[in-house]
Amino acid sequence: MRRALLLLICLGIALLPGCAMHRSMTKSLAEKRSREKEVRVAAEEWLGLIDAANYTAAYAAESSRLRAATTQEQFVRSMEGRRQPFGGVLSRKFIGAAFTRKLTGAPDGHYESILFRTAFAHKSVAAERVILSQESGVWRVVDYRLY
Repeated sequence: MRRALLLLICLGIALLPGCAMHRSMTKSLAEKRSREKEVRVAAEEWLGLIDAANYTAAYAAESSRLRAATTQEQFVRSMEGRRQPFGGVLSRKFIGAAFTRKLTGAPDGHYESILFRTAFAHKSVAAERVILSQESGVWRVVDYRLY
């Protein structure tokens, strides 16, 4: 009986680090999901501005680094040329998100890439990628791709 009790105590002590690691992994997974949801909402809000052809407001919601690199007029012309040929959005489905600290041509930071499968009036199957960066605690668009 003493041996069984001693064995159970030793087993419990041996498993404690694993429990702590599981708790840490669960917490980090919850944090990741929370961050992804926050970034996804920011991307969807920005895409809503683009869908409504409110390019001026979308430009204002972009990162300050991008606004410094392009004028509002250049941005509006670019978005009109990219989006108008596709027509209106019929549906948009979230595919996934990926976090990275490195982005080609940009300084190291906190970036989240959000991917959507989108159906447009003139293109039934397309993909949209919105890359956002955290700027002063707010997620702002740094890149938009339409495939």
